[in-house]
Amino acid sequence: MYRFFFAGAALLVPTSLVSQRLTPVPAYANSSMVMGPLAPRVHGGRADSVIAVPRTYWLEGAAIGAITVGVLGALWFRDMSESRHSLGSTVAVGVLCGVVGFAPGALIGGQFRKSIRAHSR
Repeated sequence: MYRFFFAGAALLVPTSLVSQRLTPVPAYANSSMVMGPLAPRVHGGRADSVIAVPRTYWLEGAAIGAITVGVLGALWFRDMSESRHSLGSTVAVGVLCGVVGFAPGALIGGQFRKSIRAHSR
């Protein structure tokens, strides 16, 4: 049984390798290429390593999102049934919901730039 699978794979592998080859680049295109995929990117005369990334409120947004979603998730978990849940399970659900709320909070907070005065602190 396994011989059939091995034989089928042996017949299919060479064709998939041939299909992944790159087509040759014509000679006229080689001489006119100014920027290649490995060339350094330049934006307005500055390289990528020189461009300053603006500071944002991503961490503050992540904390607000995690705390808000975590507390609301824990409260929802406590109230969703009439039986009494243990403190450990409530904390675990709160932490899990906080992890879920971290990413959207970071994405929302990352949309707001910090002022110049916040840079000096």
